[in-house]
Amino acid sequence: MNNSEDLMKAPFNEASFACFDFETTGFSPKRDRVIEVAVVTVTKGKVGSSWTSLINPGDDVELGATHIHGIKRDWIRSAPSFAEISGTLFSLLDGKVLVAHNANFDLGFLRSEMSRAELLPKGTLFPHWDTMKAADFAPSLPSSRKLVDVAAAFGVEIANAHQALDDALAVAEIVAAVTDTIGSSISFNTFSGPDEKLESCAPIHRPRI
Repeated sequence: MNNSEDLMKAPFNEASFACFDFETTGFSPKRDRVIEVAVVTVTKGKVGSSWTSLINPGDDVELGATHIHGIKRDWIRSAPSFAEISGTLFSLLDGKVLVAHNANFDLGFLRSEMSRAELLPKGTLFPHWDTMKAADFAPSLPSSRKLVDVAAAFGVEIANAHQALDDALAVAEIVAAVTDTIGSSISFNTFSGPDEKLESCAPIHRPRI
């Protein structure tokens, strides 16, 4: 990502965010694949544009827990591959702090899919923030750090959990809600820690129900 060091020094309320979510065939970035993606931008505390796409991982790939993500084979048969949407996706993420809930899960899949498509320059860093951390700034204590509970603590409802756009919108609304609280007193160097190269793609549990 361009200017990752500058992004990490930005005060929270001055940053530009790309809130994103993947729906996947399973929990392992090495073995499983992305089948839906959504990105919602937030700039200076205001929710902006959104984009989403189904993704065809190939006819030989099992779709996994369809009872959770609800995506059917017929829906993705004519959908683009990850490589085909990667240019659009990267343009939406580039120059922004990436935000996801349980971010290591989504970042692991982002790296794996971009690497599989031979689109990931060696040593690429993704400045990022995890909305699980937003629980510490919620008006009321969430019952857990799951997305649905953290969102509820900020008065954000998720219309269709485990649909990429709805989850990404919830993440964006959490970021917008927490911006005034965090303000300029915290930058990502002190709040989120340094970028992670995330070279390991070990299976990661996804506690987002």
